[in-house]
Amino acid sequence: MEQTAVSPQALMPDRDETERARPPIVQARLRVDGKYFARGSHNLRIKGVTYGPFAPNTQGEQFPAPERVGDDFALMQAIGINAIRTYHLPPDWFLDLADEQGMGVFVDVPWAKHLCFLDSASAQADARAAIAQAAQRGASHPCLLAYSIGNEIPPNIVRWHGARRVERFLKELGDVARQADPHGLVTYANFPPTEYLDLSFLDFVTFNVYLHDREAFRRYLLRLQHLVGDKPLLMGELGMDTLRHGEMEQARFLAGHLREGLLCGLAGAFVFSWTDDWHTGGHPIEDWAFGITHADRLPKASYHALRDVFASSPALLVENTPRVSVVVCTYNGGATLEQCLHSLQALDYPDYEVIVVDDGSTDNTRAILERFPDVRAIHQPNRGLSIARNVGLRAATGSIIAYTDSDCFVDRDWLTHLVYQLERSGAAAVGGPNLTPPDGWLAACVAAAPGQPTHVLESDQVAEHIPGCNMAFRREALEAINGFDPEYRKAGDDVDVCWRLQQAGYWITIAPGAFVWHHRRQNPRAFLRQQAGYGEAEALLQFKHPDRFNARGDGKWRGVLYGPSLQGLRLGRDMIYRGTFGCGLFQTMYQAGPAHWAMLPGTLEWHLVFGLVGLAGFFWWPAWIIAAVMVGLSVSVATLLASQASLPAEHEGVGARLLIAGLCYAQPLVRSWSRYRTRLFSYRAPETSPAEGHRPGGTTRWKVAYWSEGTCERTELLGLFIAFLVEHRWGTTIDSGWSSWDVEIHYHPWTLLQVYSTEENHGGDRRLIRVRYRMRLTELARVVGVLAGAAVLVLTGLHPLLGGAAASFFGLSAVAAWWRGRRLAAQAIRGFDSLACSMGLVPCATDSQSAPANPEV
Repeated sequence: MEQTAVSPQALMPDRDETERARPPIVQARLRVDGKYFARGSHNLRIKGVTYGPFAPNTQGEQFPAPERVGDDFALMQAIGINAIRTYHLPPDWFLDLADEQGMGVFVDVPWAKHLCFLDSASAQADARAAIAQAAQRGASHPCLLAYSIGNEIPPNIVRWHGARRVERFLKELGDVARQADPHGLVTYANFPPTEYLDLSFLDFVTFNVYLHDREAFRRYLLRLQHLVGDKPLLMGELGMDTLRHGEMEQARFLAGHLREGLLCGLAGAFVFSWTDDWHTGGHPIEDWAFGITHADRLPKASYHALRDVFASSPALLVENTPRVSVVVCTYNGGATLEQCLHSLQALDYPDYEVIVVDDGSTDNTRAILERFPDVRAIHQPNRGLSIARNVGLRAATGSIIAYTDSDCFVDRDWLTHLVYQLERSGAAAVGGPNLTPPDGWLAACVAAAPGQPTHVLESDQVAEHIPGCNMAFRREALEAINGFDPEYRKAGDDVDVCWRLQQAGYWITIAPGAFVWHHRRQNPRAFLRQQAGYGEAEALLQFKHPDRFNARGDGKWRGVLYGPSLQGLRLGRDMIYRGTFGCGLFQTMYQAGPAHWAMLPGTLEWHLVFGLVGLAGFFWWPAWIIAAVMVGLSVSVATLLASQASLPAEHEGVGARLLIAGLCYAQPLVRSWSRYRTRLFSYRAPETSPAEGHRPGGTTRWKVAYWSEGTCERTELLGLFIAFLVEHRWGTTIDSGWSSWDVEIHYHPWTLLQVYSTEENHGGDRRLIRVRYRMRLTELARVVGVLAGAAVLVLTGLHPLLGGAAASFFGLSAVAAWWRGRRLAAQAIRGFDSLACSMGLVPCATDSQSAPANPEV
């Protein structure tokens, strides 16, 4: 049933009331504020409609008469519309009227983008002139929101010219706009067939998306949010034709899609369009009716539906808002704690509490907390980050526990976006991005260097890791895995808890609109100290999760790392899926991954080899040439990384790039050194098995068999043994289907233990379970052994006595390491034996090939 139309005059307020209700002329221009917009000191969410094109008026302008425009603005403002998008350059009188009535104007600058413009010098010149004219006119009008330097260049045109040439030309048009209006924002209205265009020079990203299915629309918004990164995402067009779908369906569609956009973190949206009065190509369009009003401005049902959505904040649109406990753990974080707490007090969420755990701070943290009586403060001696997080968990009263750091401050809708994604997805945990605030060029350079905290995604909705500065958990899931591991005092706790959640059968999701501002380290020294802490955490993580690391100790992520921080050197070519003949509706870029092999010259191992080669130069001078080449390659890798770093335009310069190159050179060395130091000298032996008490007389046997008569099967025994190892903090790797062993136990930097098993069926429930153990050198031991051998050869060449001393030292160290490894392996073996006996299995002689007559008890 169609809603009865109401005359536009009945909806328009009295003229005197309109004058009083109009917002004052705003002199401040629109600016980007994280993933949203701001004007002056206030956030501004774009709630817009497209306006036109119209038939030319008496002055030949493709806009209605001024009286009609004024009436349209009044009708728009009556339902909360604060912006319009035009497809032609508005005349000065139009912009003056928008200034007076406080209506924002988003100008889509027209030029011949539907032609092969890069094949025509005159077409390119016309495009530059059009952009310059628009920017010169808009520079004097505060209503001007942004310039769109193009709109939906056809994919076959992009394919014809090549994506890189099109990107370069659009960047040139962006520079033209900024030269004419330095304070104006620049964007480009893209659409799914050309989503692969790299337009990172834009101030924000605009997409036109027409997907009627709400769930498909939501999934695509999440994808776009990951593509745009830390920039605002603006929906340039979305709409539905009422001739084919009806007015009520259009109203449901627009209200539902705008609600999803708001909850997915859109910075705003333009509904296509304001009215059915639409002309293009010199002709009125009569077979489409996308307007929220008829051509005579009689409102449709969607006009009224938009009023409710535009009047609501994201928090009012979330159906379920459980109580949330926000936990902030701080240690000497007084410099940024006050800003953090002010942002948390300003959250737009109906039911939450803030808990600060002061982990033994010696600065002014306590005094700052006293100025926030609504914040629950817990003071304790310095016990480490993980214990502090667990203290916050135990003190929390909410069903959702959200964590951020004292060097962060949050967006107003941060909690709303986290909770919405968590409740909607059913995941156990959710995280969001962390952005770099404008702290100056030094902090910007540090933020561009590798190693910053970020999120890792397996898909658009599934995360492998979420950073500790922006994460939230269902209480029951966090308690089910016993919270955070106290072993991680500085870092690594977030990685560990994510992996343990996934091992326990839970999954983690991401809310791209739930962002926090995260102050980066303010100087290179603090940054490198942070990276040393990360290296120490990686060593601890490798002991507990050995299957997640390679031989060098670098983490092996299944997903993709996101964020502006460098993730590696990219040398490969990207691939674009265009569809047959370039006609795909969703043309996707498959980005080449980092070239890990090219990063080898930047590693600590490379520099150790370089040192040995340099020493060899004392008795074979060409070795010095090799050493010089090796150093040159290391510097080249750091320089290439610095050239690929993402740096804000205002901080661009030779000095900034040189600093980033220096950080790229030093970061892997510092992090690797800390990782190796922790693995070699600070490792903790695993806990002794309490199960040994079951069989105190048991001895260590490297091959054993157990007789079972229905008590236990082999796979059940292995499962219980693995659970036992994890519980008592033995590093454990389980066969993934490609190994000949069942379990690999990591207990020592130099050696590991492999467990093999098989099962003989002797009829009925009678079975013989055979187990074999083999001790092996770790990959680290093999690498160090090769380096030690090379060092002995070099030192022997310099002086035989020196070489002999080195050989003796390394030999004795190897014997001591092997002896220590055998003792720890014996503990694991006895633990397995005791566990088997406690389950009723009977040890047997291992040379038996049939059912034993007298099992060994």
